[in-house]
Amino acid sequence: MARASQASPGSFQIASFLDHFSFPRPLLWGYLGLLLFMMGDGVESGYLAHFLHSEGISHEKIALMFTVYGALATMAARYSGAFSDLYGPRLVMWIGLLAWTIFQVVFLGFALPARSFPAMLVSYGLRGFGYPLFAYGFLVLVTTATPTRRLGSAVGWFWFAFSAGLPTLGSLFASLLIPYVGQYVTFWCSLGMVIVGGIVALSGLPGRSQSAASGEMGTMRRGSLFSSISIAWEKPKTAIGCLVRMINTAPQFGFLVFLPTFFTTVVGLNLSQWLQLLSYMFLSNIIGNLLSGIVGDTLGWRRTVAYIGGIGCTITTLLLYYVPDAHHGNFGLAVLVAVLYGATLAGYVPLSAIMPLLAPENKGAAISMLNLGAGASAMLGPAIVAVFIGPLGVEGVMWIFAGLYALSAGLSLFLTLPEDIEKGTLGWSGIGEAAFGASGFGTSASLLAHPPAMAALAGQNDVDLVLFDLGGTIYDDSTYTRALLRAVHDINPSIQEHEFWAVYDEERMRASGSLRTAIANHFVPNRDRERLTTLAKRYWEYPASALYPDVKPALKALAGQFKLGLVANSGEAALKALRRDGLHDLFHVIALAEIVGIEKPDERIFQYALDKAGIEASRSVHVGNRLDSDIRPAKKLGLRTVWILRGDAPPAPTLDQLAEPDAVVISLIGVPKALSRLMSVTAQAG
Repeated sequence: MARASQASPGSFQIASFLDHFSFPRPLLWGYLGLLLFMMGDGVESGYLAHFLHSEGISHEKIALMFTVYGALATMAARYSGAFSDLYGPRLVMWIGLLAWTIFQVVFLGFALPARSFPAMLVSYGLRGFGYPLFAYGFLVLVTTATPTRRLGSAVGWFWFAFSAGLPTLGSLFASLLIPYVGQYVTFWCSLGMVIVGGIVALSGLPGRSQSAASGEMGTMRRGSLFSSISIAWEKPKTAIGCLVRMINTAPQFGFLVFLPTFFTTVVGLNLSQWLQLLSYMFLSNIIGNLLSGIVGDTLGWRRTVAYIGGIGCTITTLLLYYVPDAHHGNFGLAVLVAVLYGATLAGYVPLSAIMPLLAPENKGAAISMLNLGAGASAMLGPAIVAVFIGPLGVEGVMWIFAGLYALSAGLSLFLTLPEDIEKGTLGWSGIGEAAFGASGFGTSASLLAHPPAMAALAGQNDVDLVLFDLGGTIYDDSTYTRALLRAVHDINPSIQEHEFWAVYDEERMRASGSLRTAIANHFVPNRDRERLTTLAKRYWEYPASALYPDVKPALKALAGQFKLGLVANSGEAALKALRRDGLHDLFHVIALAEIVGIEKPDERIFQYALDKAGIEASRSVHVGNRLDSDIRPAKKLGLRTVWILRGDAPPAPTLDQLAEPDAVVISLIGVPKALSRLMSVTAQAG
């Protein structure tokens, strides 16, 4: 089979090591800076309480100080997204870096040497604004600068860098440095690491994404802020999810107040061993986070949170107290139960996927509730310690935390989603993936993905070239429509999803006129189609999951008898997807709008493909899912046409619409039979 002819600027290089792991290279310095920043922030996490207690500060006062810190961190986490939208993620990150630096200098340079608890309370508390503004500001930039198909991995790398730094590598760094320079100097080293991390991240980040016009911004943000509050009573399950998220890490923050002293004085570990134990605990959590998706897909998101997270942490929290208490000085057993706790803590990861689906029409507000719970946990855990460590002691507080985890398990079971989503059987395309998607046993499991019957074409040679559209024909159209939806939301976040889909459904039924033009006319100021297109390109890619399973068997069978071509309003993202999925070399000619410079429904892009293939229109067939940009222009040029009813095609086409193409199919498996009929008609007419 000849390799595809195309107006492409050279062949693509072999994917790099980072690409192999879906690492978003443009954000490399941002991730590295975040890792260093959170390492610096996490240096103190394992021993600050121990240090303060040795300086004569009571556990109750330490817990109060951590509670104030957590309260201000909660506020910063809660509104970091809104502030990033208003002023840009970079400015928010700068504010976070400066807040951390300034108040840490006051805390270390004045409050600690003076042994002034009020000064400690104020300076350390105000430092709580620092890491949420920096880290979550970067998270906003990640979500706005990353294409749709890479967004999951981009966010995953964010949490990897975040968790690896705080407290995993931070605690390990402290355990290695303290024996040489002491605890107090190590605090100052953490400040240097935070500053370096902040500068590395901010100097290497890509430019700020476009935002809405300034005249529109105030109204949009007021609506966004209000919806992020009102959603708690409009969608009560989001409030339950917020509470579960709060319980998720509240004990973790509470542990840092009193467990360092418990393990170093009662259990008998030295400070370096305790810090290493903490590193092992959260290393297992990081590994568990990476595996939680597999567990969630098998067990179900809600059950994973309830059983692995809630019930699992209930048990391991108690083990974390009773096993070391019964085996004083046994570092190995202490590490074992710490690793078990970190692993079960990863059971809460699917909550991040559940929350936005609890309010699909207002995902931003649902995510803000998730962030509220995450921030509030830094306040709740230390507050519980402050109130109960005196009367109940360590054992009593551990039982309270275990009880909270048990409560979260029960609450999680109320976070029900529609059955099709919860089981993961339907994706964004709904019926399309139900009919053509994989069933869980591999991409060839669908009954519609068996090899097509080519016998009907034996001996017939009236067709030499078969052209195909891309979106809706080879890849699911939802990748395109979701890109448009995200672009619309970038321009105007106040637009609700149901408004977008109403316009989409209307245009889909009409099957006439550009979808981008219709969306721009309804939702973009000045009907600026170019602005919409430019924004959508950032998200418009083709994940492997979007490939219809009938494509490979059909194209491979057809490629043995015909030259194949591709005519699509796409660009290099499509080429990368075709190469990744092993389809590129099946096409003799590829005509992509971004490369050719002509866009469907302009007939010249079809003529370009015919000229490249050296085949006349009368001996060619075009297969596509849109009447306006596939069937009609191809017919005008003299090609025969096959209309495939999926993707953006009308779900219930009219008789007039069905009469326009020469043949209609619902799967590429039917194309050989359709070609056979078209050839027969031509032969009879001849």
